[in-house]
Amino acid sequence: MPSEVSIAKPLSGTESLDACLASLRAVLAKDDRFSSHIAYKGFTATIDFKFSPHMSFAMIPDVERTIEVSEGEIEGDAEETVEVKVELPVRPPNQVREEAGLPQPVLVTGDQGQPHEEWKTVGKAPKNAPVPKNKVRGGS
Repeated sequence: MPSEVSIAKPLSGTESLDACLASLRAVLAKDDRFSSHIAYKGFTATIDFKFSPHMSFAMIPDVERTIEVSEGEIEGDAEETVEVKVELPVRPPNQVREEAGLPQPVLVTGDQGQPHEEWKTVGKAPKNAPVPKNKVRGGS
């Protein structure tokens, strides 16, 4: 019978960016001004972005960028400004992947006993889901 074991690989640059964008989207989606039933002729946005890599083998400097976005018809000044600061704590790579909906690396041992790596999207278990007999709630 095949078995799977989670692999704790470091996050790639692409995964890190995807995780940042997923967190930003999750926070801003809670604001009614970004609801699908609201329509704008245009908008401007300023995004201040700071990324600090942790525990990398190479000395990689922080990334700091200010991005100006202007789309559609822009008429005068905005009536109201939304200012949101999103801070992401350092977390284990697979937790970051899970929260961002990214696939996670797993070591799969097939019927022939040969292990190989696969990337699988793992969904969160419902809070009221029964705990398997070989697992402890809150454990991995």
